[in-house]
Amino acid sequence: MQRTIAMLLAVLLLTVPRMGGAERAEYRREENPGRNQDTYPYLVRTPSAIWHLAKSDMELLGDGAYCERLFSILDDMEADFADARAALKGYIPEEIPPIDIYTDFCNKAEASKTADAFYRPLGNYIKVFNGWDTACAALLHEYAHYLTIHCAEKPIQYAFWREGIADYISAYACKNRLSRSVNLGLDLAVQPPEMLEMAWDKTEDCLNPKLVWLGYALVFVRGYCNGQPYYAVKNEMVERTEAIQNNPSPQDLSFYEASGMAAYLAETYGTDTVFGNWDLDPDRTETVYGKAFHALYHDWTVWNEEQCRLAGIMIP
Repeated sequence: MQRTIAMLLAVLLLTVPRMGGAERAEYRREENPGRNQDTYPYLVRTPSAIWHLAKSDMELLGDGAYCERLFSILDDMEADFADARAALKGYIPEEIPPIDIYTDFCNKAEASKTADAFYRPLGNYIKVFNGWDTACAALLHEYAHYLTIHCAEKPIQYAFWREGIADYISAYACKNRLSRSVNLGLDLAVQPPEMLEMAWDKTEDCLNPKLVWLGYALVFVRGYCNGQPYYAVKNEMVERTEAIQNNPSPQDLSFYEASGMAAYLAETYGTDTVFGNWDLDPDRTETVYGKAFHALYHDWTVWNEEQCRLAGIMIP
């Protein structure tokens, strides 16, 4: 089991040319009439997104392979994005404009050094890095940002809610077909067999995002990340200190903890309470939930333990 924990931590902390027959009637590639056509010569439009195809990425992967993979994921993307809109119904408009998505598989952007993707509120677009597998693993999370930051009448402001709810949508509330299709972007060959067994969805024959998130959250709660760097919801790498472990502040939580808390609060207090107050200062949770943040965090750890027990996730 110690080997399993060590390997879990290792995985956790590393946080119009020819189309080759890939083009389909409902999704077609078109020339980009915009000013950035030299960098992004082509667009692909779907009901939920406008893909901007990077010339450098098509050269890197090969035009046919690049486009074939893009067209192969669009049905799952549309289904996932529809699920996210349904989960947030009542807190976002009925009609949601398509989001611009740019590929940067050559990792030219500085953000690619620390992220697999990002949603940029200032320009209102998503950019994905590293390749199609990481794009599939990250897209629903970033689309949730678009919905809750740009589209919502009352946008999310604080890092705890911003990242916690985006991960709640992508790992707990929705099936997330794209992420499942690439097993969360993880290399299964280097995953501990015990983790694969605990988090494997035998019906779908893939990793279950919710079970993985529950398990990793338990690793944090048990203190196995103490002394280790991790990516916090404030979008910075920080070291897990004893002070953070004993009294974590909202912005210092891992994504697994923040999304788990969002799932716990939604189940306990209702999604209307959580979504209706996602602009709440997390240091003032007692004004809505009747408890200070540290007390809610403790309640969540108990809930998470029970969820793991019910799912057969056992970490000492």
